[in-house]
Amino acid sequence: MMVEQAKSGRPEALEQIYVRNRDRIFRLALRYIRSSEDAEDIVQDTFIKAFTGINTFDLNLGSSLPAWLNRICVNCAIDHLRIRKRRGGVMASLDALSRDPPSVGPSAEQIAIERRDLQWVQNAVKILSPRQQIIFTMRYLEHLNIRQIAVRMDCSEGNIRSLLFRSASKLKNVFRSES
Repeated sequence: MMVEQAKSGRPEALEQIYVRNRDRIFRLALRYIRSSEDAEDIVQDTFIKAFTGINTFDLNLGSSLPAWLNRICVNCAIDHLRIRKRRGGVMASLDALSRDPPSVGPSAEQIAIERRDLQWVQNAVKILSPRQQIIFTMRYLEHLNIRQIAVRMDCSEGNIRSLLFRSASKLKNVFRSES
């Protein structure tokens, strides 16, 4: 198997793992970071961590290689967002919501109101920790259920519920003070 070959140090096995998973990891990173350049950095970080830790990966524990790589990627994205937040960077994980609406449908006034509200939410979400921002994005933008989020984040469902509850409480306080 490819993982066993990679564990034994065969470069062609590592290359195959990279080739087979690179695009998916890039899309996952891009979903959280919203910057192609930063997503490329996260892809590199993900595979560096995976390849240096390949000997810790155990198929017998029930996890697949793609799921393991996804967890590493999400953790790299969280680290990247923490660094960005410390440096005062802008969190853009909700930018997907601001895509131009279809030309048929709501009036210009409704569009303006929705954009204003979206901007308000985007600004409010910046107060959340990077981990809370990613979980918030998974739940409310990707519409993943609690179990799916727990698997991606490699933690318990109770932990996810707790983080979502705390996020909602923080956001409610922001919304109350704004209105």
